[in-house]
Amino acid sequence: MVMTCFDDLSIDLLIKLFDYFSFIELFQAFFGLQKRLDNVIRNYSIGINLSQVLNYNIIQYFSFQCQSLTLSGIDLQSFQTKSSYLNFEALRIVSFKKMNLVTLYSFIEKLPMKQLESITIGRLTWHYYPIDFYKEIWSAIMDSIRDNRLRSLQLPYHIHHWDITKLSFNFLSLKHATLEYISVSQMLTFMEHTPNLRRFKACLTTSHDKNFSYRIILLHLNHLTLNLHDKWSFKQLHQLLTVCPHLKYLMLKLEARKETKTMFEPSTWQILIEDKLPDLIFLRLHLNCIVQYSNQDYQNYQTSFNHATYWLQRQPHFQVTIYIVQRQIIIS
Repeated sequence: MVMTCFDDLSIDLLIKLFDYFSFIELFQAFFGLQKRLDNVIRNYSIGINLSQVLNYNIIQYFSFQCQSLTLSGIDLQSFQTKSSYLNFEALRIVSFKKMNLVTLYSFIEKLPMKQLESITIGRLTWHYYPIDFYKEIWSAIMDSIRDNRLRSLQLPYHIHHWDITKLSFNFLSLKHATLEYISVSQMLTFMEHTPNLRRFKACLTTSHDKNFSYRIILLHLNHLTLNLHDKWSFKQLHQLLTVCPHLKYLMLKLEARKETKTMFEPSTWQILIEDKLPDLIFLRLHLNCIVQYSNQDYQNYQTSFNHATYWLQRQPHFQVTIYIVQRQIIIS
């Protein structure tokens, strides 16, 4: 029986092994053992969380290839002094966490944004900036990633300040997008510039403007997750879902008053799916039924779905959950 020593492992096999380690684990376990391993590690494209490597002065003496980078607001000063020791030629993924808008923009000015394939911007720490300042910086950020490499984009709550109508280019390579707390018109304007979108997730703050002209059909969009605030009618839902006729996976959360009975009728949703979403194979529908605090007399709408033949046949892939939410309703 022939024994294989660690030194006999090929570079390709070592790289596959390294995929199971974080940068810190890889550095602590293997770096400094032998020159061959050190050379492989320095040329291995790895993910780095800058906050976790600041105490390792080793990065000041060797250049490591960085494929993904995680940055937080407290990292800016260290990034400015130590970024020259990181090799960004292979950088494709960046995540920004816990920072304000000015810090975010400072990072973006220093990173090779045009070569990125994935950008995740977490929720920003709260600062009261003028609306025009938000618009100016968001436009600058969008302009910095206007090339066609970007495949995944996640933007935070503050994106609703962006004047998206000024977007003058298309994200042709964008496949996945997540936008928080935007209007329907903002979402649809964004979608006009992402013709190859596959997955989309958004929280919509208002129902759409009935005068909005629908000019887009996203033929490749097959995963959609929406959290709908404010009042929505079935007619509005029909119009909205016209955008994605080949949808396969739908996660939908919305609320309606008890008086809007059609929203809680199994047959109405069945017709909508058969009419607008013939390719749908997975559904998670979450309905909040809004009733007055004083109202204790309400129908068990969940039972209606649980016993309807169509919905029984589509389980477990189709699931509908209805919650009764008591709230003070102001009658206008």
